Amino acid sequence: MTNQIILSKRGEAITDSRTVAEKFGKRHEHIIRKIESLISDLDEIKYPKNETLEFTKKEAEYRGTFFNIYEMNREAFSLLVMSFTGKKALEWKIKFNKAFYAMEKALTQLAFNQQSEMWLAQREQAKLIRQEETDIIKDFVSYATAQGSTKAQFYYKHITMAVYKCLGLIQYKHPKLRETLDMMQTSQLILAEMVARKSLEKYMANGENYRVVFVLVKGDLEAFASSFSV
Repeated sequence: MTNQIILSKRGEAITDSRTVAEKFGKRHEHIIRKIESLISDLDEIKYPKNETLEFTKKEAEYRGTFFNIYEMNREAFSLLVMSFTGKKALEWKIKFNKAFYAMEKALTQLAFNQQSEMWLAQREQAKLIRQEETDIIKDFVSYATAQGSTKAQFYYKHITMAVYKCLGLIQYKHPKLRETLDMMQTSQLILAEMVARKSLEKYMANGENYRVVFVLVKGDLEAFASSFSV
């Protein structure tokens, strides 16, 4: 089960019945019954099939057990949770709405980027900078391992996430984060990854302990990011 409550499929932001059940504190069977009751009611009132509201039945698997779930877009989700009451339900309605908005914004930007020659050129530059950064992270993994780290390989993820965090970026599984950034965000990401690379190089050259290096790199990234808010 992913902690990401909204995903993208077929170019649309969606969630599913199991996620709704978990976050709203409901039994999944209850959510399934409610969805199927809504589908039946929509059929009775002859709700147009070409409208945007959509529940899609799928088979899912968890630890060898197969069961049905329903995927749903924002309109279907809103209809489903309309009758959920209480402060907890209200909090999750707000969280889901924000997450739907963020994913929809990302998908819109993705579609725009794929048609922009300027963005595509910048993206190629960003790939080169990212490769330079990962080359240095590879050196840092070896550096940390030589100093006794048994989990140094995780620094690829830790340093990448430190870069994203300092810029306030959300990492989506679908679509990929880097494909959904606008040109200004991509420029900031390029600069942040250059900061990370140069900081790693400097602190390793100084012979700092690998744990200290990671803390110092995060500090440099936070200082870099604070320059945008001045």
